[in-house]
Amino acid sequence: MDSKIGIGLLIVVCFIVAASGCASSAVTVVVNYTGDWNGTITDSSGTRTIEGTGDKSFDLGSITGSLRAKVEKNDDKSDPIYITAYRDGKVVASQNTSNYPSLTDAQISVYLTP
Repeated sequence: MDSKIGIGLLIVVCFIVAASGCASSAVTVVVNYTGDWNGTITDSSGTRTIEGTGDKSFDLGSITGSLRAKVEKNDDKSDPIYITAYRDGKVVASQNTSNYPSLTDAQISVYLTP
């Protein structure tokens, strides 16, 4: 009888571990631009300021809920600026200024379900 309870508990624990692994997923925001830029990332933990020169990525960890990111050029280059959000390596939101070179900013907004 005790071995049946032990096996049952083991199955329940394995199920919980498997389910929690499915619910969490890594989110990354990537900025691609040849010059200087700055911006913000807003998620459930708050708003953070980001900046850089050239390409840069920001690992947000396993988040759910609203995600908003905005980047703006800090120079007069006509090169496009790209911003992309990935979840487990798959694109969930993307924006760029390649069709509108006179624009100086790009932004994304997405809701990430658990």
